[in-house]
Amino acid sequence: MNVGHWLKSLSGLDHLILLGLYIICIFLSKKSLETMIEYYDEKKNYSEFRVRLRITPSILLSLAFLYSFTIYHVLDAIFHFMP
Repeated sequence: MNVGHWLKSLSGLDHLILLGLYIICIFLSKKSLETMIEYYDEKKNYSEFRVRLRITPSILLSLAFLYSFTIYHVLDAIFHFMP
């Protein structure tokens, strides 16, 4: 079954659960990136010559996808009724 057929076979509640999972993963991704940037700044002693890092949408959503993929597989192993 390809992704399109799988998405069409899900109910509205399943879509909401997956969307909620992805929103939580975006939050985790943002917090992780902020923590890494803060750690980098501390290591460089907040030097004015350090590289200024910022959170871009592509890295935020990519990391969120990795988080959601990992969390989905962990939850799928725990609860066998997940879609």
